[in-house]
Order: sequence, then structure tokens, then C-alpha cells
Amino acid sequence: MNNKQFTDELFKRMYDLGYRKAEIESGVLFFFNGKRELLNYFLPRVMVASTCFEGKDQLIDIAEYLGIVDWSKVAVDTPILVKQYEQDKWEKRHFAYFKDERVYAWLCGATSWSADYEGDTTDWNLAKLAEV
Repeated sequence: MNNKQFTDELFKRMYDLGYRKAEIESGVLFFFNGKRELLNYFLPRVMVASTCFEGKDQLIDIAEYLGIVDWSKVAVDTPILVKQYEQDKWEKRHFAYFKDERVYAWLCGATSWSADYEGDTTDWNLAKLAEV
């Protein structure tokens, strides 16, 4: 396992345990929830040298590092990529809403402005933000 793989697995596990932020200070990577806490030896931590990060002091959003999107905060009509199954090709769509842990997009590439009616949406199994 290389440093990147270790960091990915560590961040996944810490996220699953409820940690949302990490901070590098003085060669140590500390994990904490929400607001920045006073960095102390009671917080979970690892030496930066065992991760894929450089030793410079920085604050890291764990969800952002992992590519996890808080869909409840995504703006309507944001470009997204969607597909139903892993083997499918990504399709370009525009975000409509997030409901019952499902991402909904406007049909056929429409937007809220160009859709025929408000119900012209469908939910998708897999979604990610498009880089535009």
C-alpha cells in the first residue's frame, strides 16, 4: 500500500466515524468534527510522513478530498454527470433536486428554465459534479 492509498483509506474511515476536517500542524495530521477544535493529543492523529500530503500546515475538508458531494447544498441547474449502472457511460444533465437520498436531474439535458414542467426529472443511481 502506497501513501496515497493509505491516505484514501484513512480518510474514508475517519469520514465514516463522523470526522469532517483534518489539519496538518507541525508534521502531524489531526482529525476533528465540524468547527476547528483546539489541536491536542486527545484528537485522532497520524504523522504526515505516512500520508500523501506535504508537511506544510493546512486545513483539509475530508469530504472534498474524498469527492463526496453534499447534494442538499447543490444549486438547481448545476451541471452534473449521471448514470444508472457502473458500466454505463456518464451522461450530461443538470441538477434538479435531492430527495430521499437520491439525486434527480432534469430530463434530456433540460434545465429548470427549459423543462416542459416541474416533473420532468428522473433519479439516478450514480452522480457527480461535472467539471466545467
